[in-house]
Amino acid sequence: MSHPIDPARVHAALAAFGPGTTLDIADEHSELLRYARSRVTAQHSERRMRVRVRINRDGRVAMGSLETLDAAAVRALAERLSDALTVLASGVESGRAPRRTDAAAPVTVPVASEATRAFTPAARHAWFSRVRDGLSGVADLGGSIRNETIERVVADDGGLYRSEVLTKASLQAVAEQGERSASVRAVHRDADQIDVDPVAGLLRSALAPLPSRDRFAGTCRVLLQPQAAITLITTYGYAALGAAGYAEGRTAVAGRLGDQVVGDLITLTDDGADPAGLPSGFDPEGTPRRRTPLIDRGALVGVVSDLERAEVTGGRSTGHAVPLGWRFGADPSPSHLLLEPGTATEDDLLSGLGEGLVVNRLDYLRVLHPKDTLVTGTTRDATYWAEDGRIVAWHPSVRLTFRMDEVLNAVLAVGAARERGEAVFMESAVAPALLVDAGPIKV
Repeated sequence: MSHPIDPARVHAALAAFGPGTTLDIADEHSELLRYARSRVTAQHSERRMRVRVRINRDGRVAMGSLETLDAAAVRALAERLSDALTVLASGVESGRAPRRTDAAAPVTVPVASEATRAFTPAARHAWFSRVRDGLSGVADLGGSIRNETIERVVADDGGLYRSEVLTKASLQAVAEQGERSASVRAVHRDADQIDVDPVAGLLRSALAPLPSRDRFAGTCRVLLQPQAAITLITTYGYAALGAAGYAEGRTAVAGRLGDQVVGDLITLTDDGADPAGLPSGFDPEGTPRRRTPLIDRGALVGVVSDLERAEVTGGRSTGHAVPLGWRFGADPSPSHLLLEPGTATEDDLLSGLGEGLVVNRLDYLRVLHPKDTLVTGTTRDATYWAEDGRIVAWHPSVRLTFRMDEVLNAVLAVGAARERGEAVFMESAVAPALLVDAGPIKV
C-alpha cells in the first residue's frame, strides 16, 4: 500500500530548488500477475517514486527528475539546475513563464478504492483461476491482472499544493485456440466493480467455431467494436486535439474552430470527472481538469490546453498538461475522452454492415502523418467477416492504413453500449462501436 507523501519534505524541496519551482510527484505501487498458456508465469511487485522538477525564472527553464525526496539528493539536483540556469542567464529566453490563476480553485478528487489498494496476490490468482477454469480447456489463456495505487502531489513555490490518490485495477484476458484468438479487457478504479464471472463466457463465444475465409482485398464497410473504437479516438485525440498543434498549424483541425471536421454522428468530450472513465482531479501542472467539449455533432468546438497554451482556450488552461520529459512529446493532450453513444444495437450495427469486416481490436496504431491524421495498424483478436448482417467466418488479421478524419467522417451508425479502456498516452477513454462506410479503410 502506498504511504503518504510527506508535505514537510515537499516544502523543503521547494525551498531547496528556489523561486519558480514546480514539483510533480508520484509515489507508485503496482502489483502484477502475468499468465500464458493457462499458467501463471510471473508475479511482480514494484514501488517507486518519481519527482519531476521544473524551474522557470524569467523565462529561463531548467528541468530534472529524482526518485526520492531525500534532502541530499534534492540539494545535489538543485545545484545542477542552478548551474544550468546561470548558463542561460546571458542567452535567449528558453521558455515563457505561464500565468497561474487557479491555485485556490476547487478540485474534484476521486475517492481511492480500498478494494483496489488491498487487492492481494491471492485475489489476483482467484481472478485468473475463474477465467481459466471457465474456459474448460477449450483454449489457452494469456494476459495479465494488475492493481496499482498512485499518490500524486503537484506543488509550487507560489502556494499551490494539490494531492490525490488514484487506484486502478485491470484484467486483460486473451484466449488462444490454434491461430485464432479473442480478448477481453476490463479496467476500473475500484476492483470490486470488475465482474470477472462473464469473461470466460465472452471469450468462448468469441472463439465461435466458424470457417475461415481468404483475405478480402478492396474496400468494404467495417464495424469497429468498442475496444477498436477506443484505439481510434485516443489516437485521433492525441494527434489532432491539442492546443499547441492547433496554434502552430500542425494538426488537421488547425484554424477550423466551428467547422465540420468529422461526421455529424460524432460528439466527443474530455472530462476527468466523469465516472464512466477513470477520473482524476488535476494535471501535472496542478491545474484542475476541466470538462472540455471537443467535437459536437461533427463540428470542432474546442481543444485541450496547458498553462503555456492557455490563450488558445480563452486564457485559461483546460488542465491537460503532460508530464515533463514525456516520451510522447510536450504538447497538451486529451486525457479522459468520452465518445457519446448512439442508439444502434449490436443487431442494428451488423444489419447495417451487411457484408464487411468486424474488427474487435486495433493494435499498434501508429501515426504516420499528423497533419493528415494518417495512421497504420493491424487488427488483432477475433477479426470476422460478415454477410447479410451475420458473422459467417473468421478473417485473417490485416494491416490497415487510413486517415482517421476520413473514417470518422464516414460513420454510418454509433452503438448504444459503451466500454471503458485506456492507452499508454491517455488515462481513459469510453466509446461505443462505430459502423464505418466503405471507402476510407482499404483491406
